[in-house]
This record gives sequence, structure tokens and C-alpha cells, in this order.
Amino acid sequence: MAFVPTDSSSFSQPVVSVVIPAFNAADFIWQAIDSVLRQSFSDLEVIVVDDGSSDETAARVSQINDPRVHLIRQDNQGQSAAINTGVMHSRGAYIKLLDADDWLNPAHIESQWKAIDGRPNVLASCRWGYFVNDFTKPAVRNEHTNKDYDSPLEWLVDSLTRDEGMMGGWMWLIPRGLWDKAGGFDPRLSLNNDFHFSIKLLLASEGVRFARDAVYSYRKGMAGALSGSSGRHAMESAFLTTELGTELMLQHENSLRIRKLCADRFQQWLFRFYPDYPDLVAKAEQRIEALGGSGLELQGGLALKVLKPFIGWKAVRQIQQVARKTLWRSVLDHKTKTKIERFKRQESDS
Repeated sequence: MAFVPTDSSSFSQPVVSVVIPAFNAADFIWQAIDSVLRQSFSDLEVIVVDDGSSDETAARVSQINDPRVHLIRQDNQGQSAAINTGVMHSRGAYIKLLDADDWLNPAHIESQWKAIDGRPNVLASCRWGYFVNDFTKPAVRNEHTNKDYDSPLEWLVDSLTRDEGMMGGWMWLIPRGLWDKAGGFDPRLSLNNDFHFSIKLLLASEGVRFARDAVYSYRKGMAGALSGSSGRHAMESAFLTTELGTELMLQHENSLRIRKLCADRFQQWLFRFYPDYPDLVAKAEQRIEALGGSGLELQGGLALKVLKPFIGWKAVRQIQQVARKTLWRSVLDHKTKTKIERFKRQESDS
């Protein structure tokens, strides 16, 4: 690991540390850092952790002439470990996470900092939206959780049942004491690592304060994005983060509503595991049964709706898996392209 600091003798300890984990992000890293340096709240530092990139990520960061920007280089250990490394080297009283291909609107950090208002045990949340080309015009979601919560568990329930369950670590402004209490990211986790992290962070807190003027632009449609990962390692991470996160919620409240919520979460991943990972399917089915069962239905297009009543969802999934490797690939590519084009239109209309 190599820590490349700038001369910090000319400025005091920052209030906010923005940590950016980066892997082969040369095409986007400058925009992410620039969005931080242009914040209306300037008492901050930027910690970029280059997690073993093979492109020009580190070189691009090194070219930025601002004493608030620091670069750490390490062998590839994964996003979770990279974030933990960045926080370990940071100095701010508050921590903000930012993905290397995303963007913060100029009022973001100030809005979240004001929302916390000096309280050491609450988190500040934000609005967010997808973008494809223009990060200044994200398709901002209108979510039920866009409000203050005195109960962090109620935030989780609403997010997972009334919104789409987006709980990226980038959503929060985090007082350092809460980060220390929660314990950072589990380095074993890759895909869906934010699920476990945000649950333990929320349950370590005393509530959430919503910062309406803070908007996070989340890039959509980038090839190789972690959120779109598949494969054995990614699916094992998805199961483990679900297991860890649901255990925390059940420890907090082992009620019928929480058991159903947890069973539904395992059911969502069961649909993804089947049929390629039978051991994970078996484990998920065991968890679902122990939690009282799930009535969640597999969602899909017209073919699914027509076939499922006759052959069941497992047979449909098997057909889908075969089709994905043959003729169906072009159909899926078309669906993805259509979705991205919709986000582009939303950008141009906003």
C-alpha cells in the first residue's frame, strides 16, 4: 500500500472526509473529485483509494493540484476493503462515500451537514437518481423515505417495502463515532455489500435526518459495474450480505413483519440463484421456510406471465437461462438499451 499525501500543513483538520474507492475509473474519476471540490461546503478532504487499477486512475488523481486531495494506492482487495482503507486514513469528523463514477450536486454536503446539526448519533440521507450521460440531470426518485425518521428500523422497513430498497453507503453523511460503532464494511462482501453496511449503520444510530437539497447522481448502464455482477463470488456475497443484514434486523425486532420482510429479501435472491447455484438455492429456501415463508412472485415480461401458471417459476427460470445463452441474449440487450434510452430522455427533459 502506498499513501501519497499532499502537504497538509497549510490547512486545519477537515470537517468532512469524502472517501472514493476507485478501480479502473480513469474515465470518470476527475468528474467525481471535481464535484467534491466544487461543493458549497469547502472544509473537507478527498481520499481516493486506487484499488489496484490497471488504467490511468492514479495518474489522473495525481494531476489534480488541490491540497485537499489525497491518493492511496493498494493491491486489489475489493470495494469494501478500499472504503475501509480510505476511512482509516481520513481525518474528518464526518464521512461521506462517493463512487468513482458518480457525482454530487454542489449543495450536497452542506445540506447533509446542516441536517445533522451537530448531533453525533444521527445520519443524514439524500435524494438520488440515475443518469446515463449528464450527471447534472439525474432522474431523481420520489421516495417514501424522503423524510426524517426517529426510528432507524422504520426507515429500513419503508425502504424495503415501499421504495426499491436502495441503501447505498453513498446515501449517508456519517458522524465518525457512528462509523466506528457500526464497524465499517465487511471485506468479505462484494455484490450488495451496502445492504449489510447500511443496516448495521442505521441500527447503530438514533435516527435519520433528510437533506432535500442533497442529490446524488448514480451512473446507470456502465459495463462492468459491481451492481450488475454475476458469477459464483458475487452470488455468495449476495447471500452472505442478506444473511448478515436480516440477522441484524431480527435481533432488533423479531416480529411477524420483520420476518416477512427478511423472507421476501431471501426470495428475491433465490430467483437470481436458480438454477445455476443449487447450494445457494437450498440455503435460501431453508431461510425462507424458517422465517415463515414468502409470497413474493417472480417478476418478468409477457412470456413469464403466460408460462408460469402452467409450468411454474422454476421451469420458466430454466428456460430463461438457456435462452440467455442463445437467442434471448439479443432480446435482453434490447431491453437494457431501451431502459438506458428512457433515462437519457429523462435527462434531456429535465
